[in-house]
Amino acid sequence: METKAELRAHYMALRGALPAPEREASSTAIAGHLGRFCRDRRFTRIGAFWPFGAEVDLRPAVAAHPDWLWFFPRVASTQPPRLAWGTEPLEKGHWGLMEPALAQHFLPPVQLLLVPGLAFDEDGYRLGYGRGFFDALLARLPEDVVTLGTGFEAQMRQIVPVEPHDWPVQGLLSERGIRWLTADGR
Repeated sequence: METKAELRAHYMALRGALPAPEREASSTAIAGHLGRFCRDRRFTRIGAFWPFGAEVDLRPAVAAHPDWLWFFPRVASTQPPRLAWGTEPLEKGHWGLMEPALAQHFLPPVQLLLVPGLAFDEDGYRLGYGRGFFDALLARLPEDVVTLGTGFEAQMRQIVPVEPHDWPVQGLLSERGIRWLTADGR
């Protein structure tokens, strides 16, 4: 089996090799699925992420729903890995990521958390960038917050290597829609 470092390099290259028009069309489809899901559930407080590199671009969803509260992560500490959450405006922060200028919440006050990653598996585990920020957050997140790993179909695989500190999400959101991974199908 490949190491996590090898898998990260593979999926970063795979995602980066997707043609820009295909990434844009897939991001638009993801935004549409997200909008319908949130309207159906009456969710108006969403934890999201600004695109980094070739990640899914959630900006179409943010632009389509300016009346919703969109919370974004800010790196508060690298050791231990900790995120703080706030709304726009955003500014460049750690590693060139767009982060909220003011982030007041260590737990995002959201109904839905969209979780980025390089690869996702059928059990809801994800391969992130290796710093542990989202696993640390998922470990502390209230149970009533719905969590969706968010990526392109090309990033989905059967098995992601799992370590004791890894936490799964409840579902996967891609251009094909939402696949629930928990028995209760939140």
